[in-house]
Amino acid sequence: MPAITCASVNVHLSGSPITSPTTPTTSTTSDSTVTTVSSGMAALSISTCIKTLIVDDNVITARLLSKILSKEFGHDTTCTMSGKDALLKLSRETFDIIFMDIDMPELSGIETTIAIHAKGSDVLEQNRHIPIIAYTTNPCEDRFFEAGMTGWVGKPAKQMTVRQELERVYREARTTSPSSSSSRPSSRPC
Repeated sequence: MPAITCASVNVHLSGSPITSPTTPTTSTTSDSTVTTVSSGMAALSISTCIKTLIVDDNVITARLLSKILSKEFGHDTTCTMSGKDALLKLSRETFDIIFMDIDMPELSGIETTIAIHAKGSDVLEQNRHIPIIAYTTNPCEDRFFEAGMTGWVGKPAKQMTVRQELERVYREARTTSPSSSSSRPSSRPC
């Protein structure tokens, strides 16, 4: 099944270690155009994009999260409906962050996350080290982090919850390197 692409304003977290290999080479907006989203979140500059992959078999909750991420945070979102579709997308395109449903047919969010991190998979190397946030109706569980996820947001998504988790994950990403032996965050949302 083809991915649903949700267009949005492209933004970049200034000073964040999360970089986008898809950064445009030219920009019509000045790098000095900066908007502060909140005191805890890095400033946003409209010169590059945060490409976000939303993996959710429920079109309604995927679109809700996509709307929050694109309208409130300026993310460029792409939605896929299965773990299998996500792995295919991640083998062809680079992304900066993933929101992963847990309960999906064929491959669960846990299985998909493990496959993303597996050395022998077709996933692009750049995509193996990006934050993966569980997006689920399930309560926050250790097994999400044991599989390599870095965060958790409950369904249905709420703007403040998404903001707080993005702030925590970005803060965590700034303090750990991608080559770190542990993919488990030192602070957890649960």
